[in-house]
Amino acid sequence: METERKDTTVVDYRATFSTDAGKRVLAHLLLESGYFDCDLKTEGEIAVLNFVKKIIRNLGICTEPKDVAGFVQKLMELPNKI
Repeated sequence: METERKDTTVVDYRATFSTDAGKRVLAHLLLESGYFDCDLKTEGEIAVLNFVKKIIRNLGICTEPKDVAGFVQKLMELPNKI
């Protein structure tokens, strides 16, 4: 039952955030949460960031914290912006 709910969660989150509007909302959430910041200090900032990390996991991205190699591989597939 738990696996079925988890599978549905990923499908639902991906359906929501795969639209153009959903992608804009997800980008906004990442920026507003401090996802790309390196100097979060307060408990509130860290709590918000952890909530957004949960959204990322619910999208099926980096679901297993031990799959660092897979996460790094996906980062390396991003276009070079230099």
